Amino acid sequence: MTNSDWISLGSAVATFLGVVVAAVAIWVQIRKLNEQLMLQHFADYTKRYQEIILQFPENINEASFVLASHPDYSRTMRQMRAYFDLCFEEWYLNQRKLLDKEIWNVWKSGMEAALSKPAFKQAWAQIKKDTNFGVAFEQYVESFNEKAA
Repeated sequence: MTNSDWISLGSAVATFLGVVVAAVAIWVQIRKLNEQLMLQHFADYTKRYQEIILQFPENINEASFVLASHPDYSRTMRQMRAYFDLCFEEWYLNQRKLLDKEIWNVWKSGMEAALSKPAFKQAWAQIKKDTNFGVAFEQYVESFNEKAA
């Protein structure tokens, strides 16, 4: 091989290594961006959840809670609607495979805990009469009620 051939080979190897390094750097950046987006998404939903639950009456988790006779019925129902809308969005994102499994399991456990309580069951009984989330989501919510029974 001549010096010119060695220089050409070295140039080709350097170019190839440069492309590999660039591809790895792009892959790392995309992973970091996806992680940041997932974290931001989780933070946004967590903030919305917190804003909703902070508006609930203090005694909402009590077994003796009766929604229909509660003095803040309208306000509580407005927050319940917001809660079920949030649950639907989370469920829908999971159905479309747009959520990390661990995040979905956290949210699912929270839904299951909430839907085991009388106040949420009472609210769902009313909300499903006048709101259409679709059969699949309604069956999903009903499955929690069946587990609790």
